Amino acid sequence: AFTDVRILGDKVSAGGATLLPVLARRTVSAGLSGFEWAVGVPGTLGGAVRMNAGGHGSDIAASLVGVRVIDVLTGEDVRMEAAALELGYRSSRLRRSEVVVEAQLQLRVAEDPAEREALLGEIVRWRREHQPGGQNAGSVFTNPAGDSAGRLIDESGARGLRIGSAAVSDKHANFIQADAAGSADDIARVMVSV
Repeated sequence: AFTDVRILGDKVSAGGATLLPVLARRTVSAGLSGFEWAVGVPGTLGGAVRMNAGGHGSDIAASLVGVRVIDVLTGEDVRMEAAALELGYRSSRLRRSEVVVEAQLQLRVAEDPAEREALLGEIVRWRREHQPGGQNAGSVFTNPAGDSAGRLIDESGARGLRIGSAAVSDKHANFIQADAAGSADDIARVMVSV
């Protein structure tokens, strides 16, 4: 449920459970530009809206037009324009009980579709080279203004810090990796310890 993707011209409507890499590839395949950055971001469109996910110089706010949100506590089902979400750096005004079940994006028709395909490949290559794979919690901490959380964690000496089944990545200090049978509790402990 909630993974349907509809593309009409330069407008995209997708369910909140749609995986970001899938949506990035589908939009590029449809000859669109503006969502390539999401090809290497783990997670769903709904989660990306909630936190205004981004990377490679862009974010959800750059193309989001509106959303459909259901409040799981009250059952309220509403449509909201992007401006009402008050999207900021890795933030929105959505409450914990509100789930994004659908989002509408406004993208651009690509001038050179082959160039967009090449950009997808370059982003995937860059992420594999600079960020860990496997089970990880992604970029855990937000970057402070003018600096990098990964650099600060590295400077503090926390790179490689391990607690139980989780550790700060040796490849990129703002990533916490979990062993195959890792626990969320261990990840939380590492987060607090950093």
